[in-house]
Amino acid sequence: MSNKHKSYKLDLYPDIFMDSFVDSTNSFISKMSMPPAAAERKEGKEKMAGWIYTENGFWELEAEGKRILKAYARAESTDGRCVDTRTARLEERTQEDGMQTLRFFGEEGLILTERLSVTPGGMAWADCTLQEADGTEAASRLLTPLVFSAPDAKEGIPAPAIWKNLWIRMLCVPYDNTMWLRYEALPLKAGRRSYDLSVIYSEDSREGILVGALDFDCWKNGIVCSATDANTLEARCGMADEGTHDTQPHGILRGAQVSSSRFGVLYGADYRKLLEAYGDFLSAERPPLKWEQGVPFGFNSWAGLAFRLNEERYENSGEFVRTELMPGGYENQGTTYVNLDAGWNVMSPERLAAQADRLHQAGQKAGIYDAPFAFFGRDPEEEIPGVPGHFYKEILLRDEKGRFLPRVDGAIPYDVTHPLWERMTRYKFERFVRWNYDYVKVDFMTHGGMEGCHSDRTISTGRQAINRAYAFLDDLLDEKKIGRPFFISLSIAPIFPYGYGHARRVSCDAFGTAQDVEYELNSHTYGWWLNGRLYQYNDPDHIVLLKSFGMEKDNTEGEARARYTTAVIGGTVMMLSDDYERPEARERAKKLACNPAVNRIAASQIAFLPVESAEGSASRAYTAVVNGKTCVALFHWEDRKETVILDAARAGLKRDTAYTDLWSGRTFRSENGLLHWEIDGCDALLLQEC
Repeated sequence: MSNKHKSYKLDLYPDIFMDSFVDSTNSFISKMSMPPAAAERKEGKEKMAGWIYTENGFWELEAEGKRILKAYARAESTDGRCVDTRTARLEERTQEDGMQTLRFFGEEGLILTERLSVTPGGMAWADCTLQEADGTEAASRLLTPLVFSAPDAKEGIPAPAIWKNLWIRMLCVPYDNTMWLRYEALPLKAGRRSYDLSVIYSEDSREGILVGALDFDCWKNGIVCSATDANTLEARCGMADEGTHDTQPHGILRGAQVSSSRFGVLYGADYRKLLEAYGDFLSAERPPLKWEQGVPFGFNSWAGLAFRLNEERYENSGEFVRTELMPGGYENQGTTYVNLDAGWNVMSPERLAAQADRLHQAGQKAGIYDAPFAFFGRDPEEEIPGVPGHFYKEILLRDEKGRFLPRVDGAIPYDVTHPLWERMTRYKFERFVRWNYDYVKVDFMTHGGMEGCHSDRTISTGRQAINRAYAFLDDLLDEKKIGRPFFISLSIAPIFPYGYGHARRVSCDAFGTAQDVEYELNSHTYGWWLNGRLYQYNDPDHIVLLKSFGMEKDNTEGEARARYTTAVIGGTVMMLSDDYERPEARERAKKLACNPAVNRIAASQIAFLPVESAEGSASRAYTAVVNGKTCVALFHWEDRKETVILDAARAGLKRDTAYTDLWSGRTFRSENGLLHWEIDGCDALLLQEC
């Protein structure tokens, strides 16, 4: 069949549809998810959604009466041959069970098959498959199922206005949070890349188009915008570069056919609702690792004690939390956690077990730390703990020439597919269980997904490796196997794959300065939607109220209040970290951490919605409804006097409403739809509707 033919539209309306995929999507999803008759009844006219094959290897997505984007696809074989739907021959086109399949034959002996569909819940998606025309094994490390841009002009069916905006923003999502990476929202013309998902949107109107991967088993995915063609973006499978911290190319996938990840597409009036809808879709496919014990409150040793940690300081910190903070309301479900971080090996196994037992007898829980994917040692010839007669050099990840991979953030990646790595990790984590610990912070998780030559030859990509390693850890700590809940917090971890930890650090290390406040809020501004969807909790890192190790001076009370508030609005994990041998640290903690009204918001598990985006910085305002009351968090992190202004309508709030600041008890009222807050330095308000 020639590709010279009339436009062909795939209308996807199974007999049964959800009335709406999620309420938060506003309009797009609910309208996409209704059959035409239902849409007509609700809107007064038909609003259909579907993919349209136009001609010459292109297709378009229509939704809500608009042409959302135009796209084509291409795929590369490892020997450099490429098949591009714009130049290939369309040989077959089918529609079956709500899916359109396009089969293209390239001149270099490659076949690309594109699938286009819309789920009953309203998620439009596309993927592609590469095959050899002669039936031999296909091999690829780069598939691009969508190369998309603004649709062509067509009378009566407009394109979204954002395509005409010279300053349209692209949300650049970091692969992980290693080495203080942050989110950015930059003009398309900057020519950047985003990992696994992106949204292009207007800051002013909030109109947006989201494109995001739906599969995370094999490929590292990304959205790439070239500076040489800022109006064209690529949804790629096979991202291995500086952004993923890889020094080796993406692994090769082989088979009779090699399939890409699915990429979903959403369009709507508010990019924030699109991110939430995307998270809801993923959560429905793979729910987060559930935790029934409530938000953990407690203490983490790292910022306050670091390598000054010893048994006495650990014990005294737990006692302070128990006797001075818990009676003031710093607890959840009647308990707190007292967590060891790096450096706990100064204690003997016997004393570690005794400490956990002591905490349990006092009504508290015990936490510990490990970095199971990363080798920080200096001598690869050292014997592996728990694996007598074997040495670290046997389990370090290597390149194709047999060389250890270079250190990333100070550590060489382990080969997490190696049987000896599994023996070592089993030994360590079974000790945590045997010592009766309840919580583990697992750090430097990115290292488990590095590209390299794995000992298990069935594993060819970093993402395959990290999925397997995550599953291994979860099995070791499975509640049904060990007989009790065990909390897993992933730290320095990729956003994807998800579903393996109860919490994930939403940022890199964040301490207690004004700069830490801004950095933490950057992660919340663009990553709030992960909370409760991909992870039970966003982990805002330890909360420093006075001073962390290595800092020259104490934080101000305003900095401390702002830092505590960043954690409260996150969803969240509440772990204080200071040196409580200092009386000032104890007094600061009692003043700020013993506010029951504030802590009830933290325990609600609700992540506040950012009011604005802010390029590479953070929103100053966030809103939520908690226990039936509207709450607003306002932040200032500059060292100069400023007036923070909140537009109530823009924030989705009632006009001329009074709010009480839960920190000071002051009343703030919006007047003429605006709320003003004058502030000299770093600080925060946590307002609750009167």
